[in-house]
Amino acid sequence: MSFGVHTWGTDVAALRHYWRRADELGFACITYGDGLWGWTHDGWTMLGALAELTRRARLGPAVTYCFDPSSHHPSWLAKRAVTVDHLSGGRLDLRLGVGAEDPATAAAWRRHAIPYPDARTRVALAAETVEILERLWTGEPVSFEGRFYTLHDARLEPPPIQKPGPPIWLAAMSPGALGVAARRASGWEASYLTPDAFARRWTRVRNLLDRAGRPWWEYRRSVELDVVVGVTEDAADRARRQFCAARGIESDAALLATGLIGTPDAVRARIAEYAAAGVTDLMLGFADFPDVGMIELFAERVLARA
Repeated sequence: MSFGVHTWGTDVAALRHYWRRADELGFACITYGDGLWGWTHDGWTMLGALAELTRRARLGPAVTYCFDPSSHHPSWLAKRAVTVDHLSGGRLDLRLGVGAEDPATAAAWRRHAIPYPDARTRVALAAETVEILERLWTGEPVSFEGRFYTLHDARLEPPPIQKPGPPIWLAAMSPGALGVAARRASGWEASYLTPDAFARRWTRVRNLLDRAGRPWWEYRRSVELDVVVGVTEDAADRARRQFCAARGIESDAALLATGLIGTPDAVRARIAEYAAAGVTDLMLGFADFPDVGMIELFAERVLARA
């Protein structure tokens, strides 16, 4: 099992401290949110800073979007990815998202005059974008005529450090997006699923991988989860109540069933359930972020014993 840390926020000094500490503690991956939301800066600019501040952890956006040329055209996305791959010495994972299927998310983009197509179109855009990225990263001239993009002898230099290019993950929950993840991506990312729910989707993805002739045992699959951990049961219960208050959720909210919540022993037991469900990577958002208390406790009592 590989453990990563998901970060967000606009306090640059706090982020620098958090990123350095997560890297020092041995977390395998650090991501930063991308988008026009108020809780992040520009994701790709911040990834450049993250690359310079860390030495070991892999890094990437969480997640970046590809449903409109403004966010981001495949050629610009390929160029940005190569840049961060060089800045990090070959540590970039490119995590793409197709966007959530809810009116509020669509309205948020459209307020900026950015189209938000229907789900089927966004999934098709993701598939086409992945193909263009992979072809541009070869450094060879690319002529491509697709449904959304047409390239004529387009060439991207310099090439990425990683060969044939940075691993591409696709955040996918719907059947159509899962199909693209299985056919085109190096890894699949889910969000806020219980072990049973993850196992059901993983069964579907595994069948799709078999159908595509891809070895499922080499395919990475992650799930994004919240972490609320305390040294004792009392400390964990206090942290849980604080987490609910901060999120504005009830103590029996369905979201809590997807979290790693409790003492280190309880968290380790829950991680074992996710591993049994087929998870290879956990992307973790710690409840006390940007404080580092929980990531330090997790590193000492969970990560060191994994």
